[in-house]
Amino acid sequence: MLLTLTTGGHAALGQVQTPVREAVVAHVVDGDTVALANGQKVRLLGIDAPELEHEGKPADFLAHKSRKFLTELVQGQQVRLEYDRLRYDRYGRTLAYLFLPDGTNVSRELVRQGLAHVYTVPPNMRFREELLAAQREAINARRGVWLKALKQDEPFYIGNRRSLLFHRPTCHLGHNTSQANRVEFRSILDAYLQGYSPCRTCKP
Repeated sequence: MLLTLTTGGHAALGQVQTPVREAVVAHVVDGDTVALANGQKVRLLGIDAPELEHEGKPADFLAHKSRKFLTELVQGQQVRLEYDRLRYDRYGRTLAYLFLPDGTNVSRELVRQGLAHVYTVPPNMRFREELLAAQREAINARRGVWLKALKQDEPFYIGNRRSLLFHRPTCHLGHNTSQANRVEFRSILDAYLQGYSPCRTCKP
């Protein structure tokens, strides 16, 4: 699910609700988005899960499994919300990390199971190292999405130190990366291990 941040307390589509500290999860939208009992939608920070089918496009690999796992983990549960520097995206969704009563970091658990990859958008960088450790574990075990995500079909990839995204060498977004922010990865594995996320335009 796409994540775009906004710096203000209002979303582009209208005023957002005051964030809560604890709430019950009423419904799971997809592998990284839930709806709370008060109606607020929460986009889980630190991760990106496979996309469900939409706008005529088929579902990504393991998208339904990711949503099912998250549903079993949090639906109907009282969760604790922890925030980062920016609390809303431009769609009015609350941006938060969810924790179960036993202290389980839900984002970390999805990553550890290979049902999401690390996706940190500056300045929201809390728990980044914890999430990267879980991702390394999942990659080494080839769990979930890592059965397919490491397919190498380019000689190198272009990373952007500012956005923490990586691109195919033919991607215009990669070409437009300034030299100060540009980094090259010889393998797709290296990009993921360093915490970069794939570009949604060129889909490396």
